[in-house]
Amino acid sequence: MSDDVFAWHASCEIHKYFAETAAAMTAHLGHEPEGHEIAELVAAGLFAPDDIHVEDGNLLTTAGLGRLTALFEGAGGAVFNNAQAIIGVGSSSTAAVVGDTALGGNGSTTTAYYQGADASYPTQSGGTITVNSTFGTGNANFAWNEWCLGIATGTLTAGGTLASVGTSPLMFNHKVASLGTKSSGAIWTLQATCTIQ
Repeated sequence: MSDDVFAWHASCEIHKYFAETAAAMTAHLGHEPEGHEIAELVAAGLFAPDDIHVEDGNLLTTAGLGRLTALFEGAGGAVFNNAQAIIGVGSSSTAAVVGDTALGGNGSTTTAYYQGADASYPTQSGGTITVNSTFGTGNANFAWNEWCLGIATGTLTAGGTLASVGTSPLMFNHKVASLGTKSSGAIWTLQATCTIQ
């Protein structure tokens, strides 16, 4: 690669556990599983996703690029750690543009849902950031037509508007694509990877 080329690449992988599987995992554990518990159950061979959807590509927003360069030059601001990392999904199929500041479905928990990352995420290795978030049986039950990563300070509170999730929230990137329709009773996990080269 040329010395003067900056490449941003993002993708996501969604593991879908439909209502019957989610109920069986819940019965096995005695409570609805969290992200790390699902991973342990799958690793042990006790359960497997009912479906896996992989979506490549994601648009780095103007605000996201601004935050990355500000952190690089030491200008400060929130950092992308477990206490401040956000994953959002929404129902809008309006094309993403670099000036986007929130999901197209932003405004209601029936059209968008933002929440924090699972425990121990995000991670970083070799220029690739990985972040995972588990959407439980009662959350984000609508057609997933878009996803994003974001950041905010303060205590993160899941909700249908980016502005309500935390203090000074910012959306890093945005991808519009049909990811499937999540229904009540299902558990879906979304793992996003972002690579800078």
